[in-house]
Amino acid sequence: MSHLVDTAEMYLKAVYELEEEGIPPLRARLVERLEQSKPTVSETVARLERDGLMHVKNNRVVALTEEGKRQATRVMRKHRLAERLLLDVLGMPWSDVHEEACRWEHVMSDAVEERLETLLEHTDVDPYGNPIPGIEGVTSSAVQSDLHSVKDRVARGDLGEAVIVRIAEGVQTDPDFLGRLSAAGVVPGARVRIEDDGGRVTIAASGGGERPGEEESNKGAQPGREVKLSDWQQAHLFAR
Repeated sequence: MSHLVDTAEMYLKAVYELEEEGIPPLRARLVERLEQSKPTVSETVARLERDGLMHVKNNRVVALTEEGKRQATRVMRKHRLAERLLLDVLGMPWSDVHEEACRWEHVMSDAVEERLETLLEHTDVDPYGNPIPGIEGVTSSAVQSDLHSVKDRVARGDLGEAVIVRIAEGVQTDPDFLGRLSAAGVVPGARVRIEDDGGRVTIAASGGGERPGEEESNKGAQPGREVKLSDWQQAHLFAR
């Protein structure tokens, strides 16, 4: 990560992401998400708790305070607006915009954020299908409520046809994996087929979809190409 990254914002955003994905934000999950040591995470969480941005509940779940949630929402909003700018306006590869936006989110002024909102009108989700917070009528829970991860679908035997809706933040840190998804046409809005062959879970675009405006994320795609999914990857792809 760049030296420009703000530690407090990074932690607040990580808790926001975990909540959005339906994962209890335990300190152990922050260790995994942020790739930092247990002592470092414990010390930072304690500091942010003293600063009134988060608190640790009796069940060890890390929760954001009202101020913490406000700041986390602001950072996530800037991050996802930056992703749209990088993809839609600057034409960066779909697999690379997340990593670049992680730098922009910490240095973007409120004035630039407002200009981006005007420039990117009628945009309510990021390039990976996640809601851009702060836009009227768009909430994480509303988008999450009728979706299930590929991992959940496999566990209950709900295989076959589905439509990819969201690719969660946790797996966006792997541009190689995103590149394989893009090459196979497995992007938000794509109709896909999920298969489980004795524990070998694969996903492939079957053609068609619900969001034809996502051309930039789907250039050169080869529908039908299978992508093998690990348990971790399955947990971060959401479909209906």
